[in-house]
Amino acid sequence: MESLLLLTVAISAFAATNLDDLFLLAAFFSNRSFSTITVVIGQYLGLSLLFLISMIASFIHLIVPSSWISLLGFLPVIIGIKNLMEIRKDDPHPESREIPPQKNSYPALQVALVTMANGGDNLGVYIPLLASLKTLEIAVVTLTFLVLTGLWCLLSYKMVNNRILGRKIRTYGHLILPLVLIAIGILIILRGGGLSLLW
Repeated sequence: MESLLLLTVAISAFAATNLDDLFLLAAFFSNRSFSTITVVIGQYLGLSLLFLISMIASFIHLIVPSSWISLLGFLPVIIGIKNLMEIRKDDPHPESREIPPQKNSYPALQVALVTMANGGDNLGVYIPLLASLKTLEIAVVTLTFLVLTGLWCLLSYKMVNNRILGRKIRTYGHLILPLVLIAIGILIILRGGGLSLLW
């Protein structure tokens, strides 16, 4: 592929498969249990693992059935339910409440797992894309994805710190995040047909 075309394809593939991550990241950034650096590390780790799996699969021509991938949707559902259980229901002023860091919960790993669970469509796009590229082209796509992941984190962080949206997101982020995680998990399972494997 020519350089400009390759760059366009890489940017398009990343944006199309990670648009929902903007809002997911904003929910993580607004939750006081997750530090900014933790969210960024988790996002990089999750997307890097998705990309690595796609690269390996493209080399050995292994196509993982979407129904099996969709079972990863249970991860954000479980994390979301866990976060909901930790919210004090009787707190009348959520914006004044400091949420203590989660002990032994590896928050960066939580972000990475949710990113991976939400990455079924990533695999579906990345595997055939990488299978069609040469080694140097794969290196260009990899570098592009690394830069765009940083940009995605920055955009989400700016959303949370926006003068208009930021206050609402920060005030209710700890309530929004568990619901977003559960909703995304259910959508992943339903969209990929994972329920058919359980019956």
